[in-house]
Amino acid sequence: MMSQHSSPVSRGIRHWKSSQRNYKKMTLSNRTEMTIPHIIELLDFCLNTTYLIYNEAYYQQRHGAAMGSPISPLVANCYMEQFEKVAISTAPPPPPSLWLRYVDDTFTVLHEYDVEEFTEHINSNDPHIKFTIEPEKDSKLPFLDLCTHILDDGCTKIIIYRKPRHTDQYFNFKSHHPLTHKRLVVRTLTYREQQYVTTAEDRKSELAHVHNALRANGYPEWALTPPPSSAKRPPSTNNSPRRPMLGLPYVAGLSEQLGRIYKFIYTTSQRTPSA
Repeated sequence: MMSQHSSPVSRGIRHWKSSQRNYKKMTLSNRTEMTIPHIIELLDFCLNTTYLIYNEAYYQQRHGAAMGSPISPLVANCYMEQFEKVAISTAPPPPPSLWLRYVDDTFTVLHEYDVEEFTEHINSNDPHIKFTIEPEKDSKLPFLDLCTHILDDGCTKIIIYRKPRHTDQYFNFKSHHPLTHKRLVVRTLTYREQQYVTTAEDRKSELAHVHNALRANGYPEWALTPPPSSAKRPPSTNNSPRRPMLGLPYVAGLSEQLGRIYKFIYTTSQRTPSA
């Protein structure tokens, strides 16, 4: 199922506030000097002061969170947590045997005879949240970038899912980006194949697809092998001074040299492609 929604901001903020009060393992004071009322006030200000200009007239967004705002997914997810808890607990029996959600996409397992009634139920909980259905087709059901196949014996297997319009276009190896960014493309694609594809045959096929796509984007053979994972930094203590972060435009050759120098002064030096 996929939901299309404009999540009520005030309810999302209230749910976040409630979850912070019930958070026992780590208090808010360990993470910030701000209090919950201060954060609520800032959230309310940021989420309810979205304006736009159309035909030389000013408009204010009255419902939902602005697309592109880094705060919007947080508040939307807070609201969806409360929404799904109420919707599933009050659903007519039998409830779904499996309900997995990522933001507003869900992977749901229930009997085909119960699909229509359950969909009507969850769509009646909030007039601004409406779920659409993408049923299993040919014993396959995509969810995010994975596709679950139901085999003849009732078992399942998982492969990587790509939409029909997927282009396999990634950072070109000759593009003006740091080498570490390009190596991370390789690591991400191969990690996904290793972690989620369930059969050896499908992993071999997926790896061949990844290598062909990377070659088409100019990656040489030596770059097709993912770099080794870097060692994790030890967690810092509250008493240790926090070093600042430095952001620099990326210039091939020069930025790498500066990064080696600045690592003794700054926590990290972020490299962004130069204009």
